[in-house]
Amino acid sequence: MLAEASLLVALSVQHGVGTEACIEAPQLVRGVERRLKRRVFVDAAQAELRFTVTFERHGAQTEARIDVTNRDGSARGSRSLITSSHCSALDDSLALSVALLVDQAPEPESEAKSRPVTKPPITIPAEVAAPREPWHAGLGAGLGGTWGVLADAVPNLGLYFMLAPRHFYPVFIEAEVFPPASFARDATSGARLSLVRLGLLVCPPLLAGSGHALGLCVGQRLGSLRIEGYGFDHDADERRFTYALVLALEPKLRLSERLWLRGYGGVEIPLVRDEIASAGRNAASLARPWPVAAVSQFGVEAAIF
Repeated sequence: MLAEASLLVALSVQHGVGTEACIEAPQLVRGVERRLKRRVFVDAAQAELRFTVTFERHGAQTEARIDVTNRDGSARGSRSLITSSHCSALDDSLALSVALLVDQAPEPESEAKSRPVTKPPITIPAEVAAPREPWHAGLGAGLGGTWGVLADAVPNLGLYFMLAPRHFYPVFIEAEVFPPASFARDATSGARLSLVRLGLLVCPPLLAGSGHALGLCVGQRLGSLRIEGYGFDHDADERRFTYALVLALEPKLRLSERLWLRGYGGVEIPLVRDEIASAGRNAASLARPWPVAAVSQFGVEAAIF
């Protein structure tokens, strides 16, 4: 194969639907020739070999396929690289693969005495840097349950906005609404508590695959707690602030290209633990957050971009 070490190559790059952000031919040419430190690519009329790089989407994955042919169009082999991340994660590996094929092209069929060489796809890990990856955003909603936030098991509705900047972890801005929950002093009196909260969480990924993910979320939640007494001679109506730190796991399962099934479960540590109590002769404690509360949620997340 020494005689082919200096073969000149014609390169074409084709983009399938959904791969428009993948590397273009001029950038790939520069990446290959920088590695080989010589001129490699020429017009088709001057080339002994032709390399065709084709980008295609397969569900959540992007494939870059390199087909090598002779000048007469006879096949000499192919390579494939796959990523579940942004397709720019393929840039460096693709340039390296093309450079290796230029330096050591598969033998012609007559010499190989077999089919053109086609090797199994190379999977590029999701954590590989993707230099042109844009910011991502999503909207989500879910139904949840809490144990200890208001002293008892209480359901809630959560809405959130997710923003994933380049080179940083996903950030969640969330809102939660708790329907009024009654805490009785006796058969005719007590208090109704309703809570609205805003949260800010950062969720570094622990695991990431083409169809699943697992994150660890840390953050804080600030709430407005409304307390309405009922059945007393004087029914108080007041508001108090709540504040808690959050630690939770966030598993996700991909349903389609833009839709995820999302779970959420963890603990909260309230830094404000006001006791709700009645006054007067029959004073009684009605509710108080637990020192460590359990929180969970189950819902869907849709990608915006």
